[in-house]
Amino acid sequence: MTPAAVGIDVGGTKIAGAVVDEDGAIRSAETVATPTQEGDQSAPEALALIDRLARRAAEGGRAVEQAGVGVPEYVTPHGRISSALVLPSLQALPATSGSGLPILIDSDVRCAARAEARLGHGLTLASFLFVIIGTGISSTLVIDGRLWPGHRGEAIALGELPADPALALHPGGPLTVEEQASGRAINDAVEAADASDDQRKAASHRAAIETRAGQIVATALTCAVQLLDPAAVIVGGGLGSSKGDFSQSLSRHYGELIRGRPQPPPLVQAHLGPQAGVIGAGLLALEGKEPGRLSR
Repeated sequence: MTPAAVGIDVGGTKIAGAVVDEDGAIRSAETVATPTQEGDQSAPEALALIDRLARRAAEGGRAVEQAGVGVPEYVTPHGRISSALVLPSLQALPATSGSGLPILIDSDVRCAARAEARLGHGLTLASFLFVIIGTGISSTLVIDGRLWPGHRGEAIALGELPADPALALHPGGPLTVEEQASGRAINDAVEAADASDDQRKAASHRAAIETRAGQIVATALTCAVQLLDPAAVIVGGGLGSSKGDFSQSLSRHYGELIRGRPQPPPLVQAHLGPQAGVIGAGLLALEGKEPGRLSR
């Protein structure tokens, strides 16, 4: 049977899963909504998805021996979830699924960066900063093909940097990049505004909000580049991989802010797009190593 793994990417709004081959190809995929209506049930939903996909893999002639799970929480370099900031039930994820399949865990951004390093733009880069922009915002640094998790696994917190109060989408709220410029922050700002029956005005209002959010993230990325000096910045996630007002604003303002640097690191969208997370989770399981380690 052909070797494969199950990759699971747990997000604030959806849980994506796939059967992933050794070359990173997706052979079977399923996405479900993250169940949070009556308390967080993301852990049991992820476990059920693992076993469904493993059964499909076996039916298709693929041998799955492990599953990888990317989560929107802090994860230690040894694969232990150490926070309960987004989806608390994930801390109850066991070491094996209901069918006995071993599970490896890492942060969602490191899973996505793993895939981009192996199969995307990272193949030609000595270093890069990978950024997920979706329901939340996080980042990770990859140097010479190695993920840098930090001493405690917490080197992912781009979203916790302060945002410019003058650009805030939610004045008076927490002034962090994630609270002011993530997909959730943008949607909350749109919903909080006065509803308009005029579709043109509503679209214009959303465009203005996304433009400000893009500027907030561009400022944070400029600070990260000044500190880390990567060869490039790669942006993924649902919002980061989009083609609308947010991405246009992010690219434009980043270019303006970084222009004075010699050989400024380019800002590019992830080659694997929003699928990077689930592919990287599968690769984590296939490699079978500690999450912070990356083989190429």
